[in-house]
Amino acid sequence: MNSQLPIYCACYKFKWIKCYEISSNMVSTMTFQVPIKLSSRNPGDSYPHDLQLYRNVPFGEITLEELQEISETRLKVLSLVERIHLQKLTMSVSQRRVALIEELYKQGLNEFGRLIKSSGCKSCTDMDIRIRRRDHISHFMLRSTVVFNESKKRWFFKQEARLFKWRFSSLDNEGIRQFMHINNFNFSPISQNEKENIREHLHMSSPNINDIDNTQFYRIPFFHIANLIRKRKVFVMQGEAFVPEQEMAFVFVSYFRRTLISSFEVAREARANLYNDERFTHIFTYLENNILTQNTVLVREQEMQQYISLDKLDELAETSYPLCMRVLHKALRKNHHLTHGGRIQYCLFLKGMGLSLSDAMTFWKNEFMKIMDDTAFKEHTYYIRFNYGKEGSRRDYQPYKCLRILESIVGPRDYHGCPFKHMLHDTFEEELTNCGFNASERSAIMKLSKDGQYFAACNKYYEIKHDCLNDTLFEHPNIYFNESMKHRTAYHYGSETGDAV
Repeated sequence: MNSQLPIYCACYKFKWIKCYEISSNMVSTMTFQVPIKLSSRNPGDSYPHDLQLYRNVPFGEITLEELQEISETRLKVLSLVERIHLQKLTMSVSQRRVALIEELYKQGLNEFGRLIKSSGCKSCTDMDIRIRRRDHISHFMLRSTVVFNESKKRWFFKQEARLFKWRFSSLDNEGIRQFMHINNFNFSPISQNEKENIREHLHMSSPNINDIDNTQFYRIPFFHIANLIRKRKVFVMQGEAFVPEQEMAFVFVSYFRRTLISSFEVAREARANLYNDERFTHIFTYLENNILTQNTVLVREQEMQQYISLDKLDELAETSYPLCMRVLHKALRKNHHLTHGGRIQYCLFLKGMGLSLSDAMTFWKNEFMKIMDDTAFKEHTYYIRFNYGKEGSRRDYQPYKCLRILESIVGPRDYHGCPFKHMLHDTFEEELTNCGFNASERSAIMKLSKDGQYFAACNKYYEIKHDCLNDTLFEHPNIYFNESMKHRTAYHYGSETGDAV
């Protein structure tokens, strides 16, 4: 076609992408070519299964409009994966998958809903092939989007690994067998005679399996399933592990993670080669700006700094701290000491608030020197400076996210961790009473906490403290603090000008 002007704009090593502008209708298309010679260019041969490892680069043509649309859709899906993971910590993988599917259909993202609930590859209609192809391309687009930003790359990696695990949990036995065959995993099932010979060992290693006879076990080299061995969930003999079909997800999720890590360098090269093509950089920029990892939450707004100082910490702890930090502040003021986990959790939170290193040193010294001498305190100065990136590796350590706080190991003398999860019932109720909550308010928070809805319980705590509704659950203590400060300062100045309701 004379009306087509080819523009070579990217290269996945030996995998070229061509882009064409068709002047007659101004539709841009992108052509992918894979380096591996396929037996057929029939898309059905390239997408025989609903679950993919994304090892090959996509091929075919797609308009830039569709490319942006499916990339944005995948970003929404990954954001939902993160949200459901955080909100449903007490749920099983299959329950989280069901919650994700329900949310996808609710939001009209039916294609992904259909993919995620698939049991394998029983259907290969044109619609199935189209959906699988869009899944494939959108994964590659987001992979290339995040490669130059470490925090966003980690976020993408975590959500994709979770999504893969949830999708794998929906496969039936035939779906798993086909997945292994398509991806050349030569894990052989053991025979009934072999099962009889090691039946006692299989019972001991898999106590949750009631019916050994009707459970398929696979023989897998032990180095593929280090996590299962560490958790003593499999029987190992002569370098081979005997893995029940219920635990096969561990094998493939680990493989998927390794594949994804090794693929980032290829994606990095592809993104670099697209640097001068504004049509693609526009899509990448839009996607990258909409990936909110919430890793960096340091307060940088100059107008906020006027409210944060040493002499205001007691007041801020009462009005704007999340409960986890309020508990730590009170314990430090009372005992003039915190255990190691509490010191790190609270010190990084204060750093995230915007408290300077010099003020932090003054704050901790004023407390600790009430129970120790100057020599003993010098040991702690190193760790305070370390948290601020002034000692040791000099990394810019970030305040802990809620998920990390939830995963804390908390002992009887500790005050860190998440009070909605870790605090004893009576102590928890007393703490809420000290916050000024009435019986009905305490009951609402404690019920959510008891049901394992820790993020929802924290959100309810915020709503009661601030007398407002909040429709976005907090995933970071410093984001809670920032939102509280914005709410209170807006209300304060609104009151003075007569604008507050």
